Amino acid sequence: VVFSCDGCGEMLKKAQVDGHANRCRRCESVSCVDCSVSFYGDDYRAHTSCISEAERYEGKLAKKAPKRNPQQEWMNVVETCVDSAPPHLKSYMRTMAGLDNIPRKEKQFRNFTANSLNLRGKNETIVGEIWDLLKTEREKRQQQKEQQQKTKESKEDENTAKQDDTKKEAKETKHPSESTMTNNSKSDENNKVSDDDELDEKVVQKAIKKALKKAPNQSMKVKELRNMLGEKLGLPKSAKKRLKALLET
Repeated sequence: VVFSCDGCGEMLKKAQVDGHANRCRRCESVSCVDCSVSFYGDDYRAHTSCISEAERYEGKLAKKAPKRNPQQEWMNVVETCVDSAPPHLKSYMRTMAGLDNIPRKEKQFRNFTANSLNLRGKNETIVGEIWDLLKTEREKRQQQKEQQQKTKESKEDENTAKQDDTKKEAKETKHPSESTMTNNSKSDENNKVSDDDELDEKVVQKAIKKALKKAPNQSMKVKELRNMLGEKLGLPKSAKKRLKALLET
């Protein structure tokens, strides 16, 4: 994150803000270059990342900012550790935050601190403390990224499962399963009388009793009763004639 002095307009890295505020008489606040938010006092320390003005005003239409490369991410780790460093390391951390191309590997980092921070000999213990501080922060961020990725994948799997269930239910509602259709057709066939079967008088009598029991006043016209029985029993024309004869007797 880069800030600009609201007094003189000078561009400042996070680690340079305090030193500039002591020198510049007009520096009452600093503003983030990306989001234009002003920060007073030490409030800027908590500002580690933000959205650009394009993302704020254009929303989804805004082009996403490119991801930070490993070196940029490492420099952001250094800037963050300026605030979390113990008092005896803060001056070294502020100096490093104002430099570029700080090595990300321990061996090269130790050579860098020996040359740039003059930390040699007995001061190598300080180098070890600084490295441990940076390493811990980097590992913490890596764990957070992995956890976020797992959460994202878990949500995607849940959404996919829900969509599959919804599609399956919609399909079953629109097209009943073959087993259900087969059972229904079998039931209908059992209630029907084929052309080759003779009309069973017992079945007819039983159907007549049921029909009359449900009819108003338990009575129906012969024609109406005949049509109802024909439909219910699925009688062919030849059987309907036989049914008519049974009802008239």
